[in-house]
Amino acid sequence: MTNKIFFTDLDGTLLNDQKTISPALKTALLKLLEKDHKLVLSSGRPYKSIAALKEQLGLPDENVYISAYNGSFVIECATKKVLVEKRVSVDDILHISAVATNLGLHCHTYTDTHIIAKSQTPELDFYTKTITLPVLIAPDWNKELKKAPFKALAVNLHSHEKLVTLIQALKPWSDQKIMTVFSNPYYLEFLSFDSGKGAALTSICNYLQIPVENCLAAGDAENDLTMIEAAGTGIAMRNADSQLKEAADFVTYASNNEDGILPFLISFFEL
Repeated sequence: MTNKIFFTDLDGTLLNDQKTISPALKTALLKLLEKDHKLVLSSGRPYKSIAALKEQLGLPDENVYISAYNGSFVIECATKKVLVEKRVSVDDILHISAVATNLGLHCHTYTDTHIIAKSQTPELDFYTKTITLPVLIAPDWNKELKKAPFKALAVNLHSHEKLVTLIQALKPWSDQKIMTVFSNPYYLEFLSFDSGKGAALTSICNYLQIPVENCLAAGDAENDLTMIEAAGTGIAMRNADSQLKEAADFVTYASNNEDGILPFLISFFEL
């Protein structure tokens, strides 16, 4: 049997709006894993958040991989082998934070265990409703960041345009240095320039020696674009951004709340 691999975004794709999956979708995931196919949980979320979700969903370690921080950190769950680790320098994170603060925008970053923010904000409150990592409030990040983080995140719950302004304010400094990508209209991600979900897909497929034509990838937002483009078959959810739908090979008939990806799993993996 030829091994195949499924790369899936979480929020807005695999997960419904209640942040869970249906029994039918869980059964399909378990069946493809039992057939020795591979599953990659690919998200902008921190690693610990994805790992906790994986346990909540009842997914095993065998044949499962986690691609966290938009592909900046990839781990093989069964062996705990780290396959990808791409960080942003502390100096660069501090610069991004300073520019965001000057524009009146919330920005936070991460240690390997905590979210770090300068103050408690409504944006941080909203973010931690889903991402339940412990929070460290620290006005001086330089004292707390013992090693380079994987990303920073700027959040504005009311204006996408203000986040676009932040992108422009960082140029030309950020050119060829920092990847900026939206994971939803109000979350702006800052990553290593050579990172991203598409680069992680290529690294994992090379590691497993699975050709990209045997790769199915699904997503709903701008940060999924490189993954959709890199996969042999790219799926955009019905609820996806228009640019993702244009780039995808297929668009699901149903949304993430209606198991939109399920028919594609059944067909692609012959479940």
